[in-house]
Amino acid sequence: MKNDFSRFLRRRRQELAKTQAEIAQACGLTEMSITLVEAGRRRLALERVPRLADALQVIPSELCLLALRCRYPELTAALVAREMQ
Repeated sequence: MKNDFSRFLRRRRQELAKTQAEIAQACGLTEMSITLVEAGRRRLALERVPRLADALQVIPSELCLLALRCRYPELTAALVAREMQ
């Protein structure tokens, strides 16, 4: 099932006019991994998100936060709320 992370990945990759293979190579993943993450059929290991952020030319901490929100919405909401205090 697609989530905000998978939709963002596809949209950003297309904005950069990059193929799934190009993004995969840039961050050390297989093309199939990118395909499955974009389709929402696989979750990317959190430790791989910073390299993906570099490949997508986005701020790593923001992409990590999006990944966390998709995987652990309640935990992320609590952490962000606590940080705002």
